[in-house]
Amino acid sequence: MALADKIRNSSILEIQLAGYAWDNFFLLNKSMNTFIAETQEISSKLFIKEQNLESLADAVSNLDNVNLPPLNFELMISSLDRLKSIPLELSLEVAALKQSIKSLEGLEYAFMRRQGALPKLIARAASFFKSFFSKQPEVEG
Repeated sequence: MALADKIRNSSILEIQLAGYAWDNFFLLNKSMNTFIAETQEISSKLFIKEQNLESLADAVSNLDNVNLPPLNFELMISSLDRLKSIPLELSLEVAALKQSIKSLEGLEYAFMRRQGALPKLIARAASFFKSFFSKQPEVEG
């Protein structure tokens, strides 16, 4: 992470201004590397039997064994806001990291999947689309 390197090479005062919460980004980086490796290994083995949403839900349930890293989005965003206010030349790196963090917010669906909610929601969506597209349009007379 370019941002981590810049922080590491900053003055003690600038590091103190960034706050202790910055350590969480280093921990996140380590846990995300493990998460990505596990996800890539499992996703390469995913097999969708049929071209429908229910088969997709069955295939996605294989991802249940992936350990999700603990993510504290509020702390990350507040840490980034603090970084923006210090005199380091970090604007591009901070913006890039903030965008990356926002893309992680989709991991909430992994928690839904773990609770068994996602396959049920996909099955309901499949049922809805099947009935919606099987209805004949009403002819106005």
